[in-house]
Amino acid sequence: MSPYIAIRRMATISETVGIERARLDSQFKREREAWTTAVFALALHKLNGEQWWIEIETIDNTPDTKLRQLDQSSGNNVIQTRSVEVVDWEENVDDIMQVISKKCGRAYPSHYILLVNARNSGKALDFDKVIEEMKGKQSPFLEVWVVALVGPDDMKIVRVAPAALSIDLKLRSELEIAKKQMPFVERGTRGSGTEMRDLGPLYLPIPRRK
Repeated sequence: MSPYIAIRRMATISETVGIERARLDSQFKREREAWTTAVFALALHKLNGEQWWIEIETIDNTPDTKLRQLDQSSGNNVIQTRSVEVVDWEENVDDIMQVISKKCGRAYPSHYILLVNARNSGKALDFDKVIEEMKGKQSPFLEVWVVALVGPDDMKIVRVAPAALSIDLKLRSELEIAKKQMPFVERGTRGSGTEMRDLGPLYLPIPRRK
């Protein structure tokens, strides 16, 4: 699904079941991970113009999501993939480095990206301090990024390892741009003549308790 669809889907869930339940209920964990990945995809688009689609992992334990992009720079259709592990920084944890360190202490493939959703609005987040601490930390990840809401419509997406990079987003305006992207795509089969197929509008029901 496109970043626009993933973000609007989470908004619909919040409107339907309430913000607090949408934030905390494990039933919506995959939707929250897709939302975080979608914000990251919007940041990448603003950075270099690349369009990415979000794929939610439903079979294996890792990664949580994958980003897919159709790269035609070589003259051929090549699907680029980014494997993303998503983790939340919650209110019950004082320091974001506790969350990052716990993830870095586990074995992950070296091509994975760690994406930290800084949902801990009650704690200060010093990006410079995190970047400095990451210089002395052994990380299994290709890159470590932090997604943070810094205003009602303002997102800051910061790469804290291996090198600092910061992207500021106005979420509403970026979503208006993202609306033009194909909402759902499917990988083409060999011999179909294309690597990505537009699936058009689809209906995704909100998860219900069994």
